[in-house]
Amino acid sequence: MPVFHLGAVGGIRPPFWDQRDEFGDTNMLVVKPEEGASLARALGKRWVVLMMRHGVTVAGSSVRDCVFRSVYSARNAEYQVRAMTLGSGIATLSAGETKLAGEITGKTTGLTRSWEYWSMRVANKTASSAPFAKNATPVSSKAKRVRMKARPKRTVKRRR
Repeated sequence: MPVFHLGAVGGIRPPFWDQRDEFGDTNMLVVKPEEGASLARALGKRWVVLMMRHGVTVAGSSVRDCVFRSVYSARNAEYQVRAMTLGSGIATLSAGETKLAGEITGKTTGLTRSWEYWSMRVANKTASSAPFAKNATPVSSKAKRVRMKARPKRTVKRRR
């Protein structure tokens, strides 16, 4: 259940998929076509499916969309666990709020801004550990120009 608006990207109740139910003991990886087909059936028309004893599979309309859904679904789960430690009365989004908040993701600048922020963080982390990555430009050149224009240069006047 989503407990904050960006957590709505995972849907109201993601389905669970238990590989063991259908395939018995496995190595926990989806390696056979029939396992992939089973997982796809569990996902259905949703964006997220929880995998018992393994993790989660996230679908999206683009890589950016998948990353956005992954990050905010994980953050929602973290907030939900924290809230559960405080008691049982967790305030979640309603089905209608979840639907509306989940739909707005691609209609605003949130997805693009998040992607640019994450790209910048990765580039900065990579640049500090690998000299060849210093020229990485994860942010679009237009966004960079806008930022540069927004920060006027400081001039220091010296007194004589």
